[in-house]
Amino acid sequence: MNAIELLETQHRDVDDLFARIESASGKARGKLFDDLADMLAIHASIEELHFYPAVKAAKTDEILEHSTEEHVGIKRKLSICMALPSASAKFLELLRELKEEVQHHVKEEREELFPKVRTLFDADQLEALGQEMTSTMAELQQGRPRFDVPLQTLAPMPLTELPTQGSISSRVMPHLGRLLALPLQMIGVAKQLGKIPAAGLGFLRGVQRGLKRKREA
Repeated sequence: MNAIELLETQHRDVDDLFARIESASGKARGKLFDDLADMLAIHASIEELHFYPAVKAAKTDEILEHSTEEHVGIKRKLSICMALPSASAKFLELLRELKEEVQHHVKEEREELFPKVRTLFDADQLEALGQEMTSTMAELQQGRPRFDVPLQTLAPMPLTELPTQGSISSRVMPHLGRLLALPLQMIGVAKQLGKIPAAGLGFLRGVQRGLKRKREA
Protein backbone atom coordinates (compact mmCIF):
# COMPACT_ATOMS: atom_id res chain seq x y z
CA MET A 1 0.00 0.00 0.00
CA ASN A 2 1.48 3.36 -0.95
CA ALA A 3 1.81 6.27 1.47
CA ILE A 4 -1.31 8.19 0.42
CA GLU A 5 -3.47 5.04 0.29
CA LEU A 6 -2.34 4.17 3.83
CA LEU A 7 -3.22 7.62 5.17
CA GLU A 8 -6.59 7.64 3.41
CA THR A 9 -7.40 4.21 4.85
CA GLN A 10 -6.67 5.57 8.31
CA HIS A 11 -8.83 8.63 7.61
CA ARG A 12 -11.79 6.36 6.87
CA ASP A 13 -11.12 4.23 9.96
CA VAL A 14 -11.04 7.37 12.12
CA ASP A 15 -14.38 8.54 10.67
CA ASP A 16 -15.88 5.15 11.47
CA LEU A 17 -14.61 5.23 15.07
CA PHE A 18 -16.03 8.72 15.67
CA ALA A 19 -19.44 7.49 14.51
CA ARG A 20 -19.28 4.39 16.70
CA ILE A 21 -18.22 6.37 19.78
CA GLU A 22 -21.11 8.80 19.36
CA SER A 23 -23.62 5.95 19.32
CA ALA A 24 -21.99 3.94 22.14
CA SER A 25 -22.26 4.29 25.92
CA GLY A 26 -20.65 3.06 29.12
CA LYS A 27 -17.49 0.97 28.95
CA ALA A 28 -17.97 0.42 25.22
CA ARG A 29 -17.62 4.15 24.57
CA GLY A 30 -14.46 4.32 26.67
CA LYS A 31 -12.89 1.37 24.82
CA LEU A 32 -13.75 2.82 21.43
CA PHE A 33 -12.28 6.16 22.43
CA ASP A 34 -9.04 4.46 23.49
CA ASP A 35 -8.93 2.85 20.03
CA LEU A 36 -9.53 6.24 18.42
CA ALA A 37 -6.83 7.91 20.52
CA ASP A 38 -4.31 5.19 19.60
CA MET A 39 -5.21 5.48 15.92
CA LEU A 40 -4.90 9.27 15.88
CA ALA A 41 -1.56 9.02 17.71
CA ILE A 42 -0.24 6.50 15.19
CA HIS A 43 -1.57 8.48 12.24
CA ALA A 44 0.09 11.69 13.42
CA SER A 45 3.35 9.88 14.16
CA ILE A 46 3.77 8.26 10.75
CA GLU A 47 2.92 11.55 9.06
CA GLU A 48 5.38 13.52 11.20
CA LEU A 49 8.19 10.96 11.18
CA HIS A 50 8.02 9.94 7.52
CA PHE A 51 5.39 11.52 5.25
CA TYR A 52 5.80 15.21 6.10
CA PRO A 53 9.63 15.20 6.05
CA ALA A 54 9.64 13.41 2.67
CA VAL A 55 7.10 15.86 1.30
CA LYS A 56 9.03 18.83 2.72
CA ALA A 57 11.97 17.80 0.59
CA ALA A 58 9.68 18.34 -2.41
CA LYS A 59 9.01 22.02 -1.60
CA THR A 60 5.70 22.01 0.26
CA ASP A 61 6.92 23.86 3.35
CA GLU A 62 3.98 26.25 3.75
CA ILE A 63 1.36 23.49 3.66
CA LEU A 64 3.33 21.37 6.11
CA GLU A 65 3.85 24.13 8.65
CA HIS A 66 0.09 24.59 8.73
CA SER A 67 -0.46 20.82 8.99
CA THR A 68 1.92 20.35 11.92
CA GLU A 69 0.29 23.26 13.76
CA GLU A 70 -3.10 21.61 13.24
CA HIS A 71 -1.65 18.37 14.63
CA VAL A 72 -0.72 20.15 17.86
CA GLY A 73 -4.25 21.54 18.23
CA ILE A 74 -5.75 18.10 17.65
CA LYS A 75 -3.36 16.51 20.16
CA ARG A 76 -4.18 19.08 22.81
CA LYS A 77 -7.90 18.46 22.50
CA LEU A 78 -7.30 14.69 22.41
CA SER A 79 -5.22 14.94 25.62
CA ILE A 80 -8.03 16.71 27.44
CA CYS A 81 -10.56 14.11 26.26
CA MET A 82 -8.27 11.38 27.61
CA ALA A 83 -8.45 12.97 31.07
CA LEU A 84 -12.26 13.16 31.16
CA PRO A 85 -14.83 10.44 31.95
CA SER A 86 -16.25 9.23 28.65
CA ALA A 87 -19.79 9.48 30.08
CA SER A 88 -19.51 13.19 30.89
CA ALA A 89 -21.16 15.98 28.91
CA LYS A 90 -17.81 17.79 28.66
CA PHE A 91 -16.23 14.74 27.05
CA LEU A 92 -18.95 14.58 24.38
CA GLU A 93 -18.67 18.30 23.73
CA LEU A 94 -14.90 18.09 23.25
CA LEU A 95 -15.25 14.92 21.19
CA ARG A 96 -17.46 16.80 18.72
CA GLU A 97 -14.93 19.63 18.54
CA LEU A 98 -12.13 17.09 18.04
CA LYS A 99 -14.08 15.44 15.23
CA GLU A 100 -14.56 18.79 13.49
CA GLU A 101 -10.85 19.61 13.74
CA VAL A 102 -9.83 16.20 12.41
CA GLN A 103 -12.29 16.41 9.52
CA HIS A 104 -11.05 19.90 8.64
CA HIS A 105 -7.45 18.66 8.68
CA VAL A 106 -8.29 15.65 6.50
CA LYS A 107 -10.17 17.83 4.00
CA GLU A 108 -7.16 20.12 3.58
CA GLU A 109 -4.84 17.15 3.05
CA ARG A 110 -7.13 15.61 0.44
CA GLU A 111 -7.68 18.85 -1.45
CA GLU A 112 -4.27 20.54 -1.15
CA LEU A 113 -1.46 18.28 0.03
CA PHE A 114 -2.17 14.89 -1.54
CA PRO A 115 -2.77 16.20 -5.10
CA LYS A 116 0.54 18.04 -4.97
CA VAL A 117 2.36 14.98 -3.62
CA ARG A 118 0.97 12.85 -6.46
CA THR A 119 2.56 15.21 -8.99
CA LEU A 120 5.93 15.20 -7.20
CA PHE A 121 6.37 11.48 -6.40
CA ASP A 122 6.18 8.50 -8.72
CA ALA A 123 4.48 5.23 -7.83
CA ASP A 124 7.69 3.54 -6.63
CA GLN A 125 8.56 6.43 -4.32
CA LEU A 126 5.08 6.46 -2.77
CA GLU A 127 5.24 2.68 -2.32
CA ALA A 128 8.64 2.83 -0.59
CA LEU A 129 7.44 5.62 1.69
CA GLY A 130 4.32 3.60 2.48
CA GLN A 131 6.48 0.66 3.54
CA GLU A 132 8.46 2.82 5.97
CA MET A 133 5.25 4.23 7.44
CA THR A 134 3.73 0.76 7.76
CA SER A 135 6.80 -0.53 9.61
CA THR A 136 6.71 2.34 12.13
CA MET A 137 2.95 1.86 12.53
CA ALA A 138 3.53 -1.80 13.42
CA GLU A 139 6.09 -0.76 16.07
CA LEU A 140 3.68 1.74 17.62
CA GLN A 141 0.81 -0.75 17.67
CA GLN A 142 2.75 -2.94 20.10
CA GLY A 143 2.05 -0.48 22.92
CA ARG A 144 -0.43 2.26 23.81
CA PRO A 145 0.63 5.15 21.55
CA ARG A 146 -2.10 7.46 22.93
CA PHE A 147 0.15 7.96 25.97
CA ASP A 148 2.68 9.71 23.71
CA VAL A 149 0.20 12.47 22.88
CA PRO A 150 0.33 14.80 25.94
CA LEU A 151 4.09 15.29 25.62
CA GLN A 152 3.66 16.10 21.93
CA THR A 153 1.43 19.08 22.73
CA LEU A 154 4.38 21.25 23.78
CA ALA A 155 5.35 22.21 20.20
CA PRO A 156 4.93 21.06 16.58
CA MET A 157 7.05 18.08 15.54
CA PRO A 158 10.20 19.23 13.66
CA LEU A 159 10.05 18.24 10.00
CA THR A 160 13.24 16.17 10.17
CA GLU A 161 13.41 13.01 8.13
CA LEU A 162 14.44 9.83 9.94
CA PRO A 163 17.05 7.50 8.47
CA THR A 164 15.62 4.92 6.10
CA GLN A 165 13.64 2.04 7.59
CA GLY A 166 15.72 -0.74 9.06
CA SER A 167 18.00 1.61 11.02
CA ILE A 168 17.99 1.59 14.81
CA SER A 169 16.61 5.10 15.26
CA SER A 170 13.42 4.56 13.25
CA ARG A 171 12.56 1.59 15.45
CA VAL A 172 13.66 2.96 18.83
CA MET A 173 12.19 6.48 18.70
CA PRO A 174 8.54 5.42 19.16
CA HIS A 175 9.46 3.49 22.31
CA LEU A 176 11.50 6.38 23.77
CA GLY A 177 8.55 8.70 23.21
CA ARG A 178 6.30 6.36 25.13
CA LEU A 179 8.66 6.27 28.12
CA LEU A 180 8.98 10.05 28.23
CA ALA A 181 5.25 10.69 27.82
CA LEU A 182 3.99 8.69 30.77
CA PRO A 183 5.24 10.90 33.67
CA LEU A 184 4.14 14.06 31.86
CA GLN A 185 0.68 12.93 30.78
CA MET A 186 -1.32 14.17 33.74
CA ILE A 187 0.79 17.31 34.11
CA GLY A 188 0.23 18.34 30.50
CA VAL A 189 -3.49 17.64 30.63
CA ALA A 190 -3.99 19.32 34.01
CA LYS A 191 -2.25 22.46 32.79
CA GLN A 192 -4.69 22.67 29.89
CA LEU A 193 -7.60 22.23 32.29
CA GLY A 194 -6.26 24.96 34.57
CA LYS A 195 -5.99 22.67 37.60
CA ILE A 196 -2.24 22.08 37.86
CA PRO A 197 -0.51 22.74 41.22
CA ALA A 198 2.42 25.14 41.35
CA ALA A 199 4.99 22.37 41.84
CA GLY A 200 3.76 20.48 38.79
CA LEU A 201 3.75 23.64 36.68
CA GLY A 202 7.35 24.33 37.71
CA PHE A 203 8.32 20.81 36.64
CA LEU A 204 6.60 21.23 33.27
CA ARG A 205 8.33 24.57 32.66
CA GLY A 206 11.66 22.92 33.46
CA VAL A 207 10.98 20.26 30.86
CA GLN A 208 9.99 22.91 28.32
CA ARG A 209 13.22 24.83 28.97
CA GLY A 210 15.21 21.64 28.55
CA LEU A 211 13.52 20.84 25.24
CA LYS A 212 14.15 24.39 24.03
CA ARG A 213 17.85 24.21 24.89
CA LYS A 214 18.09 20.87 23.11
CA ARG A 215 16.53 22.33 19.96
CA GLU A 216 18.88 25.32 20.07
CA ALA A 217 21.99 23.21 20.66
